[in-house]
Amino acid sequence: MKKIIISTDSPADLPAALVKKYSVAICPLHVILNGEDKLDGVNITPDDLLDNYKQNKTLPSTSAIPVGEYTDKFAKLTADGSSVVHISLSSGVSSSHRNAVIAAEDFENVYVVDSMLLTTAMSVLVIKAAHMAESGMEAPEIVKELEVLRDKVDISFVLDNLEFLAKGGRCSAVAALGANILGIRPSLEMRDSKLGVCKKYRGKIDKVQLQYMNERIESMGETDREIAFLTYSSMEDEQLSVLKNAVKATGKFDEVYVARAGCTITAHCGPNCVGIIALRK
Repeated sequence: MKKIIISTDSPADLPAALVKKYSVAICPLHVILNGEDKLDGVNITPDDLLDNYKQNKTLPSTSAIPVGEYTDKFAKLTADGSSVVHISLSSGVSSSHRNAVIAAEDFENVYVVDSMLLTTAMSVLVIKAAHMAESGMEAPEIVKELEVLRDKVDISFVLDNLEFLAKGGRCSAVAALGANILGIRPSLEMRDSKLGVCKKYRGKIDKVQLQYMNERIESMGETDREIAFLTYSSMEDEQLSVLKNAVKATGKFDEVYVARAGCTITAHCGPNCVGIIALRK
């Protein structure tokens, strides 16, 4: 039986322990900071990005993975006859998916799945794909299953403010100013592979985060007990512990993974952003 390798784009924010456990290949997006082209998670970290913003009030830009880089990656992964199932960043937010599809056309054994998701929602699919591969499923079968599962992934998060989204051109400066003056903490979710506001909270961010977490988990209904991700951009350890305990206290999940968002996600969401990601049944 030929080996199947699962690969994904760096904005999946898959924790290093899980990358190692499932031997996942990571394709890093490009991060342009102060004129320097860096690779997400390779030679630039979220803390580098946040520190730079504190000092210079400038944010990096991010760019899709070029076709050539995907081609090189797929060539290395398939050199021993292995097949590859690549789970890409949503086509609704990046051209990385399209580039991966173009690169895959040069290979008979590379399959690209549009996750229609971002951050650890992609990681849910990565883990499920790894389990399928371990069970002996063929690559085309895994792809079909993932295309069903992606619609069941519940992904949302709550922002401290809209400052980073405004700086990155994702919302107007006027909207950001108004939200900040009113103390609004927007919650966003993925709809049809794109982000949209689902609720607006008010109050201190730590209390808002806890309220959001409990409400969102309740709204999910019955969930797959195997996987839940608590994903954050930056946060005090004490608050992170409070939120993780709150997720565990619901009794809905056997395992709650805590994941730090990488540069691609942090550049748009800013600090104190947190999300809960799980798989609905």
